[in-house]
Amino acid sequence: MTTTLLDTIKPNSDQLNADDLIAGPITVKVESMKRGPSDQQPVEIVVDGGFMPYRPCKSMRRVLIAAWGELGKDWIGKSMTLYLDRSVKYGGQAVGGIRISHVSGIDAPLDLMLTVTRGKRVKYQVKPLGVSHD
Repeated sequence: MTTTLLDTIKPNSDQLNADDLIAGPITVKVESMKRGPSDQQPVEIVVDGGFMPYRPCKSMRRVLIAAWGELGKDWIGKSMTLYLDRSVKYGGQAVGGIRISHVSGIDAPLDLMLTVTRGKRVKYQVKPLGVSHD
């Protein structure tokens, strides 16, 4: 008998964290949206699958707006794949963060130039997600 121990490493938090993705990427569907709890986290996305809400960083909000538009109501019902990017830095230290690799609702890869540090931008690509939620 195989028993998963993933529940024993869940962070004690009110949001989805990078640590929640240690076991691998997850694909989730947007159930609802609302303004987040602070200026640092202005968007809260409620997702399916029993996960805590996802509060995307500014770069990932830019990805979602580029893919799905500026109206949060248009995001409901769409899906995205979230993964742990261990190279994400905070205060100069690699701490890991949540990134989006695929989204539904686009027909071709979407290339964006995203700011990673002051004055430095890098190409970021999000790929189409083949799901039937749209």
